[in-house]
Amino acid sequence: MKRIFANCIVALIPHKEKRELVRKILTNQIKLSDISINSKLPNTDFSTLQRYNIEGKNNKIIVCNNGKERELKANETIPGLKITINGKNNIIRIELPINATNSTIEIGNNNVYIDIGTTTCFSNTYIRCCYGKGQNIKIGKNTTTYGMNIICDADASCYIGEDCMFSNSIRIWCADGHSILDKDSGEILNKAKNQVYIGKHVWVGEGARITKKARIHDNSIIGGGAVAYKDYEEENVIIAGNPGKIVRRNITWDRRNPYNLEKELSNRYPRVNPGFLERHH
Repeated sequence: MKRIFANCIVALIPHKEKRELVRKILTNQIKLSDISINSKLPNTDFSTLQRYNIEGKNNKIIVCNNGKERELKANETIPGLKITINGKNNIIRIELPINATNSTIEIGNNNVYIDIGTTTCFSNTYIRCCYGKGQNIKIGKNTTTYGMNIICDADASCYIGEDCMFSNSIRIWCADGHSILDKDSGEILNKAKNQVYIGKHVWVGEGARITKKARIHDNSIIGGGAVAYKDYEEENVIIAGNPGKIVRRNITWDRRNPYNLEKELSNRYPRVNPGFLERHH
């Protein structure tokens, strides 16, 4: 029974060496009296004894509520959001309230800054910043995500404006996962040079792919399954196909489906067809 209890306790401790130390104490393999208060334990930073797996120095999770910012306490978590950090000088800033479900932020390097605005839906979303340094990710307030991956490796960055709507199975690749080289010179041809930019009020359909260098401007739509790969330069457009092309201009969009929107508009601005009334008088 004692061993089962010890295993349950140490399972909550992310650091391997600390887990082993606590296990030995709980199973009476060593005594607390045997540990000098001045003993130097490797990497002993008990702020890591929290539900979030955070390793390294000067990493901060900041929450903002009603304009007031504070650092998340060691025993606090944000429901529905898993966070893993392995590096230093990384900051995650989250504006509350945020309705998160089955979502993850993973940082594996240094000097990353992630800023997420308040939202009613942050669902099945995965953000990764690894294999580089200094990545920046901004997601504006009231942007909803139902199943999106942002892979921000190398030295890439990603900006997403306010009031965007992301469907499911969406992938944003801010940098390539593998290198393309010139056969003769060995020059790397596919470095990430510019941030991925998605403006305000952009609707991204199911299964869309957004690659490095993509710039999607305000009030636009990326169709389901489309691959957006460049600067499209114009606002109020629909982008569709692979490779993604502008297929319609001078549009905007609404979160309500056509049936409900038409019903609401007809109730607000009733239009009567006189001929219809005459035939049914």
